[in-house]
Amino acid sequence: MRLKDEEKQVILQTIHSIDPNAKIYLFGSRVNDSDKGGDIDLLVFSRKISYGDKLTVKKNIFSVLEEQKIDLIVTKDGSEPFVRMVLEQGVQLL
Repeated sequence: MRLKDEEKQVILQTIHSIDPNAKIYLFGSRVNDSDKGGDIDLLVFSRKISYGDKLTVKKNIFSVLEEQKIDLIVTKDGSEPFVRMVLEQGVQLL
């Protein structure tokens, strides 16, 4: 996983400040250690995070992580095919 501890902590703290029970998964190119570059793709399971919260989370992470591009998907369950694919290929951030 190509995510520095500092980046991981910022992501976890920012999202958990809104929903302490949220489950967060990293997916995409950052999961593979041999890939280069890439934005930070996150899937968040939460029943509390609203669209407005999502925008705030992205803005806060973006500002702290030196303007790193963030793709953030928030879902309430894992019923969508894309979400199931992320769960198979992604890594949960703890």
